[in-house]
Amino acid sequence: METEHVRSTARKLDAAAEQIYLEIDRVARQGRSIPWQSPRRDRYVASLEELCKKIQRHAQQGAELSQRLQREVDKWIAVNERGANRFKKIKRSLADQSLIISESSGVILASAQVLGASTLINAQYSQEYRDMSWKARFAEQGNLLGQIDAAQMRISGMRTTEEIQNDINDIDAQLADLERKKNEAQAKAGIWYNNLIPDWPLERDSDGVPWRVIADDFEDEVAKYDQQIQGLQSRRQALLDELNLRQQTENNLADLYTRQDALNQVINEGIPADGPTKPAWLHKQLAGCTYYVAHKRDVSDFGGGHPGDAKVWDNQARAAGYEVGRQPAKGAIMVFERNNNVMPKVSDAGHVAYVENVERVDGGYKVTISQANTQYKDKNKKDFERGVYIGENISNVIVKDDSKGISFIYEKPNKS
Repeated sequence: METEHVRSTARKLDAAAEQIYLEIDRVARQGRSIPWQSPRRDRYVASLEELCKKIQRHAQQGAELSQRLQREVDKWIAVNERGANRFKKIKRSLADQSLIISESSGVILASAQVLGASTLINAQYSQEYRDMSWKARFAEQGNLLGQIDAAQMRISGMRTTEEIQNDINDIDAQLADLERKKNEAQAKAGIWYNNLIPDWPLERDSDGVPWRVIADDFEDEVAKYDQQIQGLQSRRQALLDELNLRQQTENNLADLYTRQDALNQVINEGIPADGPTKPAWLHKQLAGCTYYVAHKRDVSDFGGGHPGDAKVWDNQARAAGYEVGRQPAKGAIMVFERNNNVMPKVSDAGHVAYVENVERVDGGYKVTISQANTQYKDKNKKDFERGVYIGENISNVIVKDDSKGISFIYEKPNKS
């Protein structure tokens, strides 16, 4: 609920009802004071007073509606504050827990560290990103960064909510003062002795009556106050629009952060380690780095069930329906061709490793990989042992945004 907008509407409704009530009361008094002696005068005055009473009853209904609006806003704010306090208590109680799913709200609360802060992940966004391909996820990462930068830039060019609200409060105080003065002037304009016809010479009034009375001066004040009030109300509406735009931009930025957190969590979860490769006899046909990685990931359908040398795994995986790309992801198989600019001294057969972790750095990524080497039967390295590996290790490599000769095997796209 836009509480300030509703309150503004209620105040306008109440002011309008009060103005109508006072104006009709003034008209009724003037009608009764008409110097007209005739039976028709009595019927006219009776009809006028009946009409005035009907109009005043409608004005009273308007004032009651204004009060109802104010009460609804107060109730809404109270409920909202209770909900916010309850959420803070829940969040504090979950500070040291892992992952809690609230089925009633459809929101996942996690005390996971993403970019050094605890995050609130929206389940709907998380599912949306899990249904995406890895290529689409990486593209969405860049898209969200661009949108967040744009929203932050827009907000930096806006006045703060406090500054805008202070201006609104100042105008509200001025409006209240003008309304008070206007009501006083209206009351004085309705007093009977201020409507007495003056002595000669008569001064024609702007309303067409061939004389001017003291009440006309007060009516001129009312008109002046109306003009000032209208100007202030226009300024107030402009401020409300400014405040609404600020709040919408902040809400949009908060939603972008929620999306970013959800996407980062999905990406950080990585690709499930579905190894070892089965059947065992196929697994043992591999050697060295391929045999090691086949412990982590199931590669049984590479090459139509016959995985080849490491250098062709990316093409074999792509042909088997796996998604393959240039950007690292946790759980992916990293394929090194002989001529690459990430890891030197790769053999003609190529090399594969398993991605343990990915960290964004300036100009690229620091990729933590686990890998192993081949056990050869002779010093010339022409014949190797199948079903074994040696030199298992974990190391870091820097994959720049423009790296060559490397690729990453992700997983088969989600078909659900």
